[in-house]
Amino acid sequence: MNSWLGGSKCRAGAFSALLALTLSGGAHAADISAPPSGAPWAVPVAITDPADRWEARFGVFAHGVGSVEQGTIDLNGSIVSPRLSFGATGWWTFLIPRVEVGGAWNLSNRTSFGYADALWTIPVWDRLFVEGFVGPAVHNGSLTATPTHAGLGCDVLFHAGASVGYRFSGNWSVMATFEHLSNGRTVFGINCGTNQGPGTNQGLNNYGVRVGYSF
Repeated sequence: MNSWLGGSKCRAGAFSALLALTLSGGAHAADISAPPSGAPWAVPVAITDPADRWEARFGVFAHGVGSVEQGTIDLNGSIVSPRLSFGATGWWTFLIPRVEVGGAWNLSNRTSFGYADALWTIPVWDRLFVEGFVGPAVHNGSLTATPTHAGLGCDVLFHAGASVGYRFSGNWSVMATFEHLSNGRTVFGINCGTNQGPGTNQGLNNYGVRVGYSF
């Protein structure tokens, strides 16, 4: 009987020791697997779509690709509003646009422009998002084609395009952006009705990278 009790006590002691070691090891493993405080991958998914905040964006673009203005660079900057939800909630709020006001300055004295767009920021997966935008733009370029300037035809143009972006944190993001400037052969500006001949709707295609900071 004593032998059996002694064996039971030994088995119980061994089991307790093993359990304690397992719990200790588990806690240690959890400590190792937990991302360091402040690490980018520690950011909760809940804040990877901060489209309810203001955002400043800056970047560089290859200007006028495929036109006589190609081979030059634009510096781009803009301010983006929060979504215009006015307190609305629900999964569908990503369909509500933001407002982006900005401009591009060409470093080689080609067409520079300013724009005011409706912008849709759509979360795709975790920190990946896509955007689409459209709105009017004004420019200092040429209405008719010249050896150095594309013929844009109108004083006021359509500005449209799209971005694919990634959020590094709740504040910082990076975007690859395509934008197009064109009059669309519509009476959208002061001179559109009188400048619709050949070489007056060549448009501009710009490709760039931007960094965004939400605040």
